[in-house]
Amino acid sequence: MMKAIAIDDEPPALQVIKTYCNKTDLISLEQVFTSTAAALEYLEEHLIDVLFIDIRMPNVSGMDFYKSLPRKMVVVFTTAYSEYAIEGFNARAADFLLKPFQYDRFLQAVDKAAMQAAILQQTGIL
Repeated sequence: MMKAIAIDDEPPALQVIKTYCNKTDLISLEQVFTSTAAALEYLEEHLIDVLFIDIRMPNVSGMDFYKSLPRKMVVVFTTAYSEYAIEGFNARAADFLLKPFQYDRFLQAVDKAAMQAAILQQTGIL
């Protein structure tokens, strides 16, 4: 089972991710954050496999936050703005969830994240 965290400045969006994670055995959502600073503190102490993160965040964008992480992990970007899709895939995101997304689309993203995590583990990156 993959360990994940989710970061979004909108609590209802985090609730959707939490609900969807609870419906699948593929992923364990360890924590949710509305602040990138709090998430960074958590990541300094804990290893995770998957990061769900909103791209448009106050202070630091989700994209900049992900790029700044010293330890790489699988990322699934979540946003209401489709214009960020190309940038997300250029950052080697496993997937890009356009809000509002349904459970079946979320499962597709989790499957892609699992495939990417397996490849990264085999190559020693994760």
